[in-house]
Amino acid sequence: MIDMSTLRNLLRNDVRLIARDRMLATMAVAVLTMGVVMRFALPALDVALAESGVMPTPDLDLRFSDTFPAFVVFVALWQGANIPGVIFGFVLLGEKEDRTLEAMQVTPLSLRRFAMYRVSVSAVVAFVTIVYLSLSTGWARVPFLQLLPLAAAASLAAPLSVLAYATFATNKIQALAFTKFGGLAGLLILVGFFVPTPWQWPLGIFPPFLVAKAYWMTLDHNAAGALWPLLASVVLQLSLLRVLVHRFVHTATR
Repeated sequence: MIDMSTLRNLLRNDVRLIARDRMLATMAVAVLTMGVVMRFALPALDVALAESGVMPTPDLDLRFSDTFPAFVVFVALWQGANIPGVIFGFVLLGEKEDRTLEAMQVTPLSLRRFAMYRVSVSAVVAFVTIVYLSLSTGWARVPFLQLLPLAAAASLAAPLSVLAYATFATNKIQALAFTKFGGLAGLLILVGFFVPTPWQWPLGIFPPFLVAKAYWMTLDHNAAGALWPLLASVVLQLSLLRVLVHRFVHTATR
């Protein structure tokens, strides 16, 4: 366990590192504005597309508002975890580049406990961000108590991103390239929304999609059925976290 004094120092240092990095600070502000933007942008776009005859059309009885659950999940549950993951991943990668992790080996704080601190903090920040974004969008909302386990499962994507960047990227330039893969992976959520139900399940190889599926099932008043993809996503993500923590601890100072 990390004592409270060390925890406060670590948190204070994280805030300082993020605040002084313009890119990371901008990302932190951007993720907090997404919910408000979605709240007004989605209905405005729905009206514009309907009036222009784009959605719906004589051949396609689908309004843009019918797709709100896909975009809410993509922004709130995916980006709400992905962006904090990128932010803390870059912080950890910077500490790796600066050899801070090597210096840590002569302190009472072990590298494994520090890795668990990074995992925990990024997951908590992602959880709060996801709940905030889900509520602030105002659309396609599930009941608050049902949202909490969904947000908890979705938040596990953040520490996965943190450890992936810090483990596999050798510098921040390479990590920036990796962020593109994260963005493309998230598109599976948008695409999967339009895939017929039996064919959605193979997309569960990407665990955040299983959280998205659970969210949509809950939205359709099938909370009991949503439990299974939710549990599957948690098991998969925790298994990956265990592997990545082990790999990070054994490679971070090489």
